[in-house]
Amino acid sequence: MKKTTLFILIYFLLFFLHFAIWQYFKLGFEVIFLKYYLFLTILFMMVITVLSIFKKIYPNYIGFVFLGLILFKLTMIMLLKKKLNITEVPLYKLHFVLPYLISLVLETLYAVQLIKDEKNQ
Repeated sequence: MKKTTLFILIYFLLFFLHFAIWQYFKLGFEVIFLKYYLFLTILFMMVITVLSIFKKIYPNYIGFVFLGLILFKLTMIMLLKKKLNITEVPLYKLHFVLPYLISLVLETLYAVQLIKDEKNQ
């Protein structure tokens, strides 16, 4: 299984786990939850794709590209927080920062693997 596929699979497994916990506790706000995860998924896929492309074009600059993408991702979430109505959910910091941090960890691990692969070649 390719590394990229593994990271995407782990991301979606964590999404379904979080959604199952959300449904189990009957927290409501499913529409907001799904909109946020759709947005987060688009950003996650963008980061993985751009890192993969830059590995082929500029393999020495993967770390800088990663830092720029994380800055872009954080900026987009801060700008669209009101549009996504995240703040309406009680304890929204717990429910919405955790998935962001999990996706950040997965992206970091992916970038580290790309950098390690480049150093080994």
